[in-house]
Amino acid sequence: MSVARLLGTLVLLATLAGFGALASAEQVNGYFIYVVNLTLINAIAAIGLVIVSGAAGQMSLGTSALLAIGAYATGMLTTHFGVPWLAAAIVGAFAATVIGTLLAAPALRLTGLHLAIVTLAFGVIVVQLIGKGGKWTGGMSGLTLAEADLLGFAMNTEARRYWVIAGTFFAVALSASAFLRRKPGRALLALREREPTARALGIDVARYKTLAFAYSSFLAGLAGALYAPLKGYISVDDFNIWQSIYFFVMIAVGGMTSIAGGVLGAIVVTVLPEALRGLQDAANAVFGILLMLIIIFLPGGLVSLGQPLRRLLPGRAGAGETP
Repeated sequence: MSVARLLGTLVLLATLAGFGALASAEQVNGYFIYVVNLTLINAIAAIGLVIVSGAAGQMSLGTSALLAIGAYATGMLTTHFGVPWLAAAIVGAFAATVIGTLLAAPALRLTGLHLAIVTLAFGVIVVQLIGKGGKWTGGMSGLTLAEADLLGFAMNTEARRYWVIAGTFFAVALSASAFLRRKPGRALLALREREPTARALGIDVARYKTLAFAYSSFLAGLAGALYAPLKGYISVDDFNIWQSIYFFVMIAVGGMTSIAGGVLGAIVVTVLPEALRGLQDAANAVFGILLMLIIIFLPGGLVSLGQPLRRLLPGRAGAGETP
Protein backbone atom coordinates (compact mmCIF):
# COMPACT_ATOMS: atom_id res chain seq x y z
CA MET A 1 0.00 0.00 0.00
CA SER A 2 1.39 3.41 -0.96
CA VAL A 3 1.97 6.14 1.62
CA ALA A 4 -0.90 8.20 0.19
CA ARG A 5 -3.40 5.32 0.42
CA LEU A 6 -2.25 4.36 3.92
CA LEU A 7 -2.58 7.98 5.04
CA GLY A 8 -6.03 8.23 3.50
CA THR A 9 -7.16 5.03 5.24
CA LEU A 10 -5.90 6.24 8.60
CA VAL A 11 -7.58 9.63 8.17
CA LEU A 12 -10.87 7.95 7.25
CA LEU A 13 -10.65 5.59 10.22
CA ALA A 14 -9.81 8.44 12.60
CA THR A 15 -12.69 10.53 11.24
CA LEU A 16 -15.20 7.71 11.67
CA ALA A 17 -13.90 7.03 15.19
CA GLY A 18 -14.21 10.72 16.02
CA PHE A 19 -17.81 10.85 14.87
CA GLY A 20 -18.42 7.66 16.84
CA ALA A 21 -17.18 9.38 19.99
CA LEU A 22 -19.51 12.28 19.25
CA ALA A 23 -22.41 9.92 18.63
CA SER A 24 -21.87 8.34 22.04
CA ALA A 25 -21.90 11.69 23.85
CA GLU A 26 -25.29 12.34 25.44
CA GLN A 27 -25.15 16.10 24.86
CA VAL A 28 -24.87 15.73 21.07
CA ASN A 29 -28.08 16.38 19.13
CA GLY A 30 -29.53 13.11 17.84
CA TYR A 31 -30.54 14.74 14.56
CA PHE A 32 -26.90 15.59 13.87
CA ILE A 33 -25.98 11.91 14.14
CA TYR A 34 -28.97 11.02 11.96
CA VAL A 35 -27.63 13.31 9.20
CA VAL A 36 -24.19 11.70 9.55
CA ASN A 37 -25.78 8.24 9.25
CA LEU A 38 -27.78 9.29 6.20
CA THR A 39 -24.65 10.77 4.61
CA LEU A 40 -22.73 7.51 5.05
CA ILE A 41 -25.59 5.49 3.57
CA ASN A 42 -25.76 7.84 0.59
CA ALA A 43 -22.00 7.55 0.24
CA ILE A 44 -22.24 3.76 -0.03
CA ALA A 45 -24.79 4.08 -2.85
CA ALA A 46 -22.70 6.83 -4.50
CA ILE A 47 -19.63 4.58 -4.44
CA GLY A 48 -21.66 1.98 -6.32
CA LEU A 49 -22.61 4.60 -8.88
CA VAL A 50 -18.95 5.56 -9.27
CA ILE A 51 -18.28 1.94 -10.24
CA VAL A 52 -20.92 1.73 -12.96
CA SER A 53 -21.10 5.31 -14.22
CA GLY A 54 -17.71 6.76 -13.37
CA ALA A 55 -15.43 3.79 -13.97
CA ALA A 56 -17.44 1.86 -16.57
CA GLY A 57 -18.96 4.95 -18.23
CA GLN A 58 -22.54 3.61 -18.11
CA MET A 59 -25.06 6.35 -17.35
CA SER A 60 -27.36 4.70 -14.84
CA LEU A 61 -30.29 6.46 -13.14
CA GLY A 62 -31.67 3.41 -11.37
CA THR A 63 -29.87 3.78 -8.03
CA SER A 64 -32.91 4.77 -5.97
CA ALA A 65 -34.87 1.76 -7.29
CA LEU A 66 -32.09 -0.59 -6.22
CA LEU A 67 -32.00 1.16 -2.86
CA ALA A 68 -35.75 0.55 -2.60
CA ILE A 69 -35.33 -3.15 -3.36
CA GLY A 70 -32.73 -3.52 -0.61
CA ALA A 71 -34.80 -1.52 1.88
CA TYR A 72 -38.14 -3.21 1.19
CA ALA A 73 -36.71 -6.73 1.03
CA THR A 74 -35.01 -6.15 4.39
CA GLY A 75 -38.07 -4.47 5.88
CA MET A 76 -40.55 -7.13 4.76
CA LEU A 77 -38.40 -10.01 5.98
CA THR A 78 -37.83 -8.49 9.42
CA THR A 79 -41.37 -7.16 9.88
CA HIS A 80 -43.54 -9.90 8.39
CA PHE A 81 -41.38 -12.98 8.96
CA GLY A 82 -39.23 -12.08 11.96
CA VAL A 83 -35.99 -12.71 10.08
CA PRO A 84 -32.92 -11.27 11.90
CA TRP A 85 -31.80 -7.99 10.40
CA LEU A 86 -28.37 -9.24 9.28
CA ALA A 87 -29.85 -12.16 7.33
CA ALA A 88 -32.55 -9.91 5.87
CA ALA A 89 -29.95 -7.30 4.88
CA ILE A 90 -27.90 -9.94 3.04
CA VAL A 91 -31.00 -11.12 1.19
CA GLY A 92 -31.95 -7.53 0.37
CA ALA A 93 -28.48 -6.70 -0.98
CA PHE A 94 -28.38 -9.81 -3.13
CA ALA A 95 -31.95 -9.26 -4.36
CA ALA A 96 -30.86 -5.83 -5.59
CA THR A 97 -27.77 -7.44 -7.14
CA VAL A 98 -29.78 -10.00 -9.11
CA ILE A 99 -32.37 -7.51 -10.33
CA GLY A 100 -29.82 -4.77 -11.01
CA THR A 101 -27.61 -7.13 -13.00
CA LEU A 102 -30.45 -7.45 -15.49
CA LEU A 103 -29.75 -3.81 -16.39
CA ALA A 104 -26.48 -4.97 -17.91
CA ALA A 105 -28.47 -6.43 -20.82
CA PRO A 106 -29.55 -3.06 -22.26
CA ALA A 107 -26.12 -1.66 -21.37
CA LEU A 108 -24.60 -4.03 -23.92
CA ARG A 109 -26.67 -2.36 -26.65
CA LEU A 110 -27.28 1.18 -25.40
CA THR A 111 -25.10 4.01 -24.14
CA GLY A 112 -25.44 7.57 -22.88
CA LEU A 113 -28.88 9.14 -22.79
CA HIS A 114 -30.63 6.03 -24.14
CA LEU A 115 -29.30 3.89 -21.31
CA ALA A 116 -30.16 6.62 -18.80
CA ILE A 117 -33.79 6.59 -19.99
CA VAL A 118 -33.99 2.79 -19.71
CA THR A 119 -32.60 2.78 -16.16
CA LEU A 120 -34.89 5.67 -15.20
CA ALA A 121 -37.88 3.71 -16.53
CA PHE A 122 -36.68 0.72 -14.51
CA GLY A 123 -36.83 2.89 -11.41
CA VAL A 124 -40.37 4.01 -12.16
CA ILE A 125 -41.49 0.40 -12.67
CA VAL A 126 -39.95 -0.74 -9.37
CA VAL A 127 -41.62 2.07 -7.43
CA GLN A 128 -44.99 1.31 -9.04
CA LEU A 129 -44.71 -2.39 -8.21
CA ILE A 130 -43.85 -1.58 -4.60
CA GLY A 131 -46.81 0.78 -4.45
CA LYS A 132 -49.09 -2.06 -5.60
CA GLY A 133 -47.67 -4.50 -3.06
CA GLY A 134 -50.59 -4.29 -0.65
CA LYS A 135 -50.02 -5.35 2.93
CA TRP A 136 -46.58 -6.80 2.13
CA THR A 137 -45.02 -3.49 1.14
CA GLY A 138 -47.56 -1.23 2.78
CA GLY A 139 -48.59 0.02 -0.65
CA MET A 140 -48.55 3.76 -1.18
CA SER A 141 -48.98 4.30 2.56
CA GLY A 142 -45.58 2.87 3.41
CA LEU A 143 -44.24 0.20 5.73
CA THR A 144 -43.51 0.55 9.45
CA LEU A 145 -40.53 -1.64 10.28
CA ALA A 146 -39.73 -3.85 13.22
CA GLU A 147 -36.83 -2.76 15.42
CA ALA A 148 -33.52 -4.05 14.05
CA ASP A 149 -30.58 -5.61 15.85
CA LEU A 150 -27.24 -6.98 14.72
CA LEU A 151 -26.40 -10.25 16.47
CA GLY A 152 -28.02 -9.02 19.67
CA PHE A 153 -26.74 -5.44 19.30
CA ALA A 154 -29.96 -3.38 19.28
CA MET A 155 -29.94 -0.66 16.61
CA ASN A 156 -32.45 1.42 18.56
CA THR A 157 -30.61 4.75 18.82
CA GLU A 158 -28.81 6.96 16.32
CA ALA A 159 -25.50 6.28 18.09
CA ARG A 160 -25.95 2.50 17.90
CA ARG A 161 -26.99 2.68 14.26
CA TYR A 162 -23.94 4.84 13.57
CA TRP A 163 -21.48 2.10 14.52
CA VAL A 164 -23.14 -0.41 12.20
CA ILE A 165 -23.42 2.07 9.32
CA ALA A 166 -19.91 3.47 9.78
CA GLY A 167 -18.34 0.01 9.94
CA THR A 168 -20.15 -1.01 6.76
CA PHE A 169 -19.14 2.21 5.01
CA PHE A 170 -15.47 1.72 5.96
CA ALA A 171 -15.46 -1.84 4.58
CA VAL A 172 -17.20 -0.72 1.37
CA ALA A 173 -14.80 2.20 0.81
CA LEU A 174 -11.72 -0.02 1.18
CA SER A 175 -13.08 -2.89 -0.93
CA ALA A 176 -14.33 -0.62 -3.73
CA SER A 177 -11.02 1.23 -3.84
CA ALA A 178 -9.17 -2.08 -4.12
CA PHE A 179 -11.60 -3.20 -6.84
CA LEU A 180 -10.82 -0.16 -8.98
CA ARG A 181 -7.06 -0.53 -8.53
CA ARG A 182 -7.02 -4.14 -9.68
CA LYS A 183 -7.73 -5.84 -13.00
CA PRO A 184 -11.56 -5.38 -13.04
CA GLY A 185 -11.23 -1.66 -12.36
CA ARG A 186 -8.55 -1.19 -15.01
CA ALA A 187 -10.69 -3.08 -17.52
CA LEU A 188 -13.70 -0.87 -16.76
CA LEU A 189 -11.62 2.28 -17.20
CA ALA A 190 -10.43 0.99 -20.56
CA LEU A 191 -14.05 0.41 -21.60
CA ARG A 192 -14.99 3.90 -20.55
CA GLU A 193 -12.15 5.55 -22.47
CA ARG A 194 -12.47 3.61 -25.72
CA GLU A 195 -14.58 0.49 -26.00
CA PRO A 196 -13.44 -0.60 -29.51
CA THR A 197 -9.81 -0.51 -28.38
CA ALA A 198 -10.69 -2.46 -25.24
CA ARG A 199 -12.36 -5.12 -27.40
CA ALA A 200 -9.28 -5.28 -29.62
CA LEU A 201 -7.13 -5.85 -26.52
CA GLY A 202 -9.26 -8.87 -25.64
CA ILE A 203 -11.28 -7.35 -22.80
CA ASP A 204 -14.60 -9.18 -22.39
CA VAL A 205 -16.98 -6.22 -22.64
CA ALA A 206 -20.14 -8.13 -21.68
CA ARG A 207 -18.48 -9.69 -18.66
CA TYR A 208 -17.09 -6.47 -17.23
CA LYS A 209 -20.20 -4.39 -17.87
CA THR A 210 -22.25 -7.06 -16.11
CA LEU A 211 -19.76 -7.09 -13.23
CA ALA A 212 -20.00 -3.30 -12.91
CA PHE A 213 -23.80 -3.39 -12.73
CA ALA A 214 -23.76 -6.30 -10.28
CA TYR A 215 -21.29 -4.65 -7.90
CA SER A 216 -23.03 -1.28 -8.10
CA SER A 217 -26.42 -2.90 -7.50
CA PHE A 218 -25.08 -4.81 -4.50
CA LEU A 219 -23.84 -1.60 -2.89
CA ALA A 220 -27.14 0.17 -3.59
CA GLY A 221 -29.06 -2.76 -2.08
CA LEU A 222 -26.75 -2.74 0.95
CA ALA A 223 -27.36 0.99 1.36
CA GLY A 224 -31.10 0.28 1.24
CA ALA A 225 -30.76 -2.43 3.88
CA LEU A 226 -29.11 0.15 6.17
CA TYR A 227 -31.63 2.85 5.26
CA ALA A 228 -34.56 0.74 6.48
CA PRO A 229 -33.61 0.65 10.19
CA LEU A 230 -32.35 4.24 10.02
CA LYS A 231 -35.79 5.49 9.03
CA GLY A 232 -37.96 2.91 10.80
CA TYR A 233 -40.62 3.69 8.21
CA ILE A 234 -40.22 3.57 4.43
CA SER A 235 -42.50 4.57 1.58
CA VAL A 236 -42.27 4.89 -2.18
CA ASP A 237 -41.76 8.64 -1.77
CA ASP A 238 -38.29 7.88 -0.39
CA PHE A 239 -37.23 6.31 -3.70
CA ASN A 240 -38.64 8.47 -6.48
CA ILE A 241 -36.79 9.36 -9.69
CA TRP A 242 -35.49 12.59 -8.17
CA GLN A 243 -33.50 10.54 -5.69
CA SER A 244 -31.73 8.76 -8.56
CA ILE A 245 -30.89 12.12 -10.07
CA TYR A 246 -29.54 13.29 -6.72
CA PHE A 247 -27.21 10.29 -6.60
CA PHE A 248 -25.90 11.14 -10.05
CA VAL A 249 -25.41 14.75 -8.92
CA MET A 250 -23.38 13.43 -5.98
CA ILE A 251 -20.75 11.80 -8.15
CA ALA A 252 -20.75 14.70 -10.62
CA VAL A 253 -20.08 17.18 -7.80
CA GLY A 254 -17.54 15.03 -5.96
CA GLY A 255 -15.75 13.42 -8.91
CA MET A 256 -17.11 10.63 -11.07
CA THR A 257 -14.07 8.41 -11.34
CA SER A 258 -12.90 8.04 -7.75
CA ILE A 259 -14.22 6.62 -4.50
CA ALA A 260 -13.19 9.80 -2.69
CA GLY A 261 -15.21 11.81 -5.20
CA GLY A 262 -18.33 9.75 -4.55
CA VAL A 263 -17.94 10.24 -0.80
CA LEU A 264 -17.31 13.99 -1.09
CA GLY A 265 -20.33 14.38 -3.35
CA ALA A 266 -22.53 12.46 -0.92
CA ILE A 267 -21.40 14.73 1.91
CA VAL A 268 -22.12 17.92 -0.03
CA VAL A 269 -25.49 16.89 -1.50
CA THR A 270 -26.73 15.43 1.81
CA VAL A 271 -25.41 17.99 4.27
CA LEU A 272 -25.70 21.22 2.26
CA PRO A 273 -29.55 21.26 2.19
CA GLU A 274 -29.51 20.83 5.98
CA ALA A 275 -27.07 23.72 6.36
CA LEU A 276 -29.26 25.90 4.15
CA ARG A 277 -32.51 24.97 5.86
CA GLY A 278 -32.59 28.31 7.68
CA LEU A 279 -32.95 30.13 4.36
CA GLN A 280 -36.44 28.64 3.96
CA ASP A 281 -37.83 29.29 0.45
CA ALA A 282 -34.45 30.41 -0.91
CA ALA A 283 -32.70 27.21 0.21
CA ASN A 284 -33.35 25.23 -2.98
CA ALA A 285 -32.22 28.11 -5.19
CA VAL A 286 -28.99 28.60 -3.23
CA PHE A 287 -28.38 24.85 -3.22
CA GLY A 288 -28.80 24.68 -7.00
CA ILE A 289 -26.54 27.68 -7.61
CA LEU A 290 -23.77 26.25 -5.42
CA LEU A 291 -23.91 22.88 -7.18
CA MET A 292 -23.88 24.61 -10.57
CA LEU A 293 -20.80 26.65 -9.62
CA ILE A 294 -18.97 23.53 -8.46
CA ILE A 295 -19.70 21.68 -11.71
CA ILE A 296 -18.74 24.69 -13.89
CA PHE A 297 -15.51 25.63 -12.14
CA LEU A 298 -14.49 22.14 -11.03
CA PRO A 299 -15.43 19.83 -13.93
CA GLY A 300 -13.33 17.10 -12.32
CA GLY A 301 -15.37 17.42 -9.13
CA LEU A 302 -14.33 18.49 -5.63
CA VAL A 303 -11.82 15.68 -5.51
CA SER A 304 -9.71 17.54 -8.08
CA LEU A 305 -8.90 20.11 -5.38
CA GLY A 306 -6.67 17.50 -3.75
CA GLN A 307 -4.53 16.81 -6.82
CA PRO A 308 -1.86 19.47 -6.04
CA LEU A 309 -1.49 17.99 -2.55
CA ARG A 310 -1.24 14.43 -3.88
CA ARG A 311 1.62 15.41 -6.16
CA LEU A 312 3.60 16.46 -3.08
CA LEU A 313 3.14 13.11 -1.34
CA PRO A 314 5.77 10.35 -1.74
CA GLY A 315 4.61 7.03 -3.18
CA ARG A 316 1.54 8.58 -4.80
CA ALA A 317 -0.65 6.62 -7.20
CA GLY A 318 0.31 6.57 -10.82
CA ALA A 319 -1.44 8.71 -13.38
CA GLY A 320 -3.67 5.89 -14.49
CA GLU A 321 -4.73 4.77 -11.02
CA THR A 322 -8.11 5.55 -9.60
CA PRO A 323 -7.93 6.44 -5.88
